[in-house]
Amino acid sequence: MEKSRLVGVVICLGIALVGVAFIWGIALRNYWAVAIPVMIGFLAVLALGFWIGWTMAVTEIEAPKPELTEESASSEAKD
Repeated sequence: MEKSRLVGVVICLGIALVGVAFIWGIALRNYWAVAIPVMIGFLAVLALGFWIGWTMAVTEIEAPKPELTEESASSEAKD
């Protein structure tokens, strides 16, 4: 089995296990069964926002190159 497929199977099994634990926690009426996934989701959204901001802050922007028009191209050809 390819490494990427093996990683996919491990991820699926892990997600299924977390789903079963969540349903079990809900069945026991445990507060943490709802609080932990909500906290993880909230922190994931914050991390995504930080990553977008960081990427925008450190990306170097090149100055736009001047576009050639027909007039400038014909004047350069005459020179």
